[in-house]
Amino acid sequence: MIRTPVLIIGGGPVGLSLSIALSRQGVASMVVNDRKVTTTHPKLDVVNCRSMEIFRQLGLADDIRDAGNPRKANQYSAFAASANGTFYTVMSDRHLIYQPVAKAEERIRAATDGELPLESMQRIAQMNLEPVLLNAAKSSPLIDVRFGWRLFGFEQDSDGVTALVHDVETERTFQVRADYLVGCDGPSSLVRNFLNIDYDGTRDLVGELFIIHFKSNEIAALYPNGEPYWHTWLCRPGFVGLLVSPDAGRNDFVLHRPFAPRAGQSLESVIDAALGVKVTYEIVQSGPWRPQFLVASSFGRGRVFLAGDSTHQYMPTGGLGMNTGLTEAHNLAWKSAGTLKGWGGKNLLGSYEAERLPIALRNRDHVKKCAAASFEASFRVADLKLDNSTEDQAKRAQLARDFEAKTSRLYESLGVEIGYRYKDSPIVVADEEPEPAYEEIRYTPTTWSGARLPSAFRADGAALFDQLDPAGFTLLAASDRAGESDQLKVAAAKVDLPLRVLSLDEPHIVALYEKPFVLVRPDQHVAWRGTAVPADCGWLVDAVRGVSQA
Repeated sequence: MIRTPVLIIGGGPVGLSLSIALSRQGVASMVVNDRKVTTTHPKLDVVNCRSMEIFRQLGLADDIRDAGNPRKANQYSAFAASANGTFYTVMSDRHLIYQPVAKAEERIRAATDGELPLESMQRIAQMNLEPVLLNAAKSSPLIDVRFGWRLFGFEQDSDGVTALVHDVETERTFQVRADYLVGCDGPSSLVRNFLNIDYDGTRDLVGELFIIHFKSNEIAALYPNGEPYWHTWLCRPGFVGLLVSPDAGRNDFVLHRPFAPRAGQSLESVIDAALGVKVTYEIVQSGPWRPQFLVASSFGRGRVFLAGDSTHQYMPTGGLGMNTGLTEAHNLAWKSAGTLKGWGGKNLLGSYEAERLPIALRNRDHVKKCAAASFEASFRVADLKLDNSTEDQAKRAQLARDFEAKTSRLYESLGVEIGYRYKDSPIVVADEEPEPAYEEIRYTPTTWSGARLPSAFRADGAALFDQLDPAGFTLLAASDRAGESDQLKVAAAKVDLPLRVLSLDEPHIVALYEKPFVLVRPDQHVAWRGTAVPADCGWLVDAVRGVSQA
């Protein structure tokens, strides 16, 4: 029998990231994946700013950027008749999200108000992301990667989980004994099905769409500076679609259409219509797909948990599929580690569903609104003539304004990406202050309990996030009050809770963090804040580590 602390089923971005996050906590894991190789299709096209913050903590941000869109390349979104024009509008400078990574980094470094993330987003196709994660997992002595292995079933008891897996090539069967099992095995999750957990939501809400993945070295020349825009929304009488360039450093393109080619239409005719000009290309893959807006009714049972697409299925509008899954893995990793190391209490792993399920539902609502906005903006071109008349120019200008007003929420929603909060968590001490604005679009920086800590830079230029303890708690203390933290350090030491005290003497950071004391968890979320450290810190330590209800 093979033994491992955590058995992860599924070796996609979420499963691999979970294994890496556990390894950074000093916890071993095994990753079982029925595919023998990483995906060969683009799939996702963006790692959002919060996910890049997480990958930075895991030491992978630079590797991911090197594998994706060049740092100086655009991240624009355009509204056009075709990839060859006419262009109605190009969203390029109205928000940080459209800026090339190099320019966005300059803006982030110059910011002092906490309203920006530490990392900008990264355009990258999943087929280029997965090898980075797989290489990182294989290079860790704490991760046992078993690609080409498939889960047959499992049973759990009070002490652990016994799983039956087999090698798909040799058909040898193995038993794996783990303390915990995590299903990161996608929309058709065997783990979720074995647990008899269903999705909540209406299936096939928008019906069947169609996708074509193709390669071309000539399409880039249709765009300024030879750089394809990230998204080109194609709208003209008789044609609607979305052309995606996952990462401009390569020649892959993905065309999304609201329906399959009609009778008499070839794939080539659809691509030619989207491009507006004849170029050479190679079709890699095509087929129908059904976007969903589903969230699992539960995120696990007993010692078995779910993360990624096994917990939710979202239409890509808003880019929250894999990115939501990564924050789930990040949340689950430190809680599993704390429990396995002995300092975590009974409520620690139990808080995973309590924290992440409401966020999954919130993200689904946002994705639905984004989908509705994009459909509405794309189907209003029936009376365009594209004859460059004064009347037609006026119509195009109005359509452009409407498009930006509606579809900007797909890109500019920092409130969803970095503003999510664990407001009713059993391991977050309830805040005494009224809850600040909690919007999907605009991000309001706050240290209100349960929120992600706002990013800030120290006086020497160091990112404060880089100084937080990734495997323990960090108490941020205004420098003139730092000496008052001794009783918290004593209480933490009694139960082996990792605690780092970080003194803050920069006035802009002290003001940004609102209270003289802010206790931050390993996942960079606020567990407690206050004007004074409690005289008896035992209850606080027990609350944030899940021994007692916060």
